[in-house]
Amino acid sequence: MFLATEKFKRILLFAAAGTVGFGVDALTVQATHTYCGLVGAQVFGFLLAVTVTWGLNRRYAFAGRGSKRWLGEWARYLMANGWGALLNNGTYLLAIWLSSWLAGHPVVAVALGSLAGMGANYLAAQRWIFIHAPTTKKH
Repeated sequence: MFLATEKFKRILLFAAAGTVGFGVDALTVQATHTYCGLVGAQVFGFLLAVTVTWGLNRRYAFAGRGSKRWLGEWARYLMANGWGALLNNGTYLLAIWLSSWLAGHPVVAVALGSLAGMGANYLAAQRWIFIHAPTTKKH
């Protein structure tokens, strides 16, 4: 039971970090699109959001499991989130292409894409990025 509770807590913290990341991305795009264009603003927003969520997940969801080589860890996190973003958008596009109902209710397709991307990002974080054993305090 303890392991299930810890895993659920980690997933909730991961989702909370993703929510914060969405806010960072959206605010960054809104604040910078007139200066660097819509695509440039999205690239900047994505990089900033990935950096924020990496830091939050490193500190909270995967506390103690971060690497001492944080730059390589951040690069792996960035790469995994890039694949997660492709899966997110691909799931959305596939859903609206395959289902006229989803095309008429695109917010449901967005949710499906978000869940697919978050699931992939979580698995990558757990199995590839934050893989170091937690440190224990010795008394």
